[in-house]
Amino acid sequence: MVGVAAEVALRPRVILFAKAPVAGQVKTRLAATVGEPRALELYWWSGATVVAQLRDPRWDLWIAFTPADQRPLVEGWLGPVDRWLAQPDGDLGTRLAAAAESAFADGAGPALLVGADCLALTSYRVAEALELLATHDAALGPAYDGGYYLLGLARALPVFDGLAWSTGTVANDTRDRLRAVGATWAELPTERDIDEADDLDAIADRVDAPAWVRAYPHRP
Repeated sequence: MVGVAAEVALRPRVILFAKAPVAGQVKTRLAATVGEPRALELYWWSGATVVAQLRDPRWDLWIAFTPADQRPLVEGWLGPVDRWLAQPDGDLGTRLAAAAESAFADGAGPALLVGADCLALTSYRVAEALELLATHDAALGPAYDGGYYLLGLARALPVFDGLAWSTGTVANDTRDRLRAVGATWAELPTERDIDEADDLDAIADRVDAPAWVRAYPHRP
């Protein structure tokens, strides 16, 4: 029984952050160029695709969703997962910290915090991050926009408070915070989040992408 308990305690948790798919509330920067219906379609497709890519028996998959009263909508979109977490009020740092605290609350870990905007986020990339966490306190997956698409923690670390979220310095600020608390970290390849029209080229060759994305910018 000790061996079983140890295995459970060390089981990784992959926590994906998702906002309820409502037109005008998601992908607002992209919507300014392509319109709200297409931005919503892309968000719906990318979120469902990333969740499908992350499903794997080697770890638990959690969804941290917002708003708190929209679980039925989010669950209908993303399907069943191992646990649902309602994101608390506050900035992104507050919400990330709460999810990490939940992940480590019962002694489990490591915890990987990820978004639904990066189509390069696959089970292979998660496995890469877990390999890094076997020898480091943290694993960082930086994005080209200066943020990150993945932050993995082997243990609870105070790295979320006081950062300027939604800026081009988030990844660098996180590195500084990891350094300040004496944590070791390693990095995954830099990838692209799909936030603006200029990012669509990164996924235009995907046969499963919405037809208008594959044709962009030469769309009807």
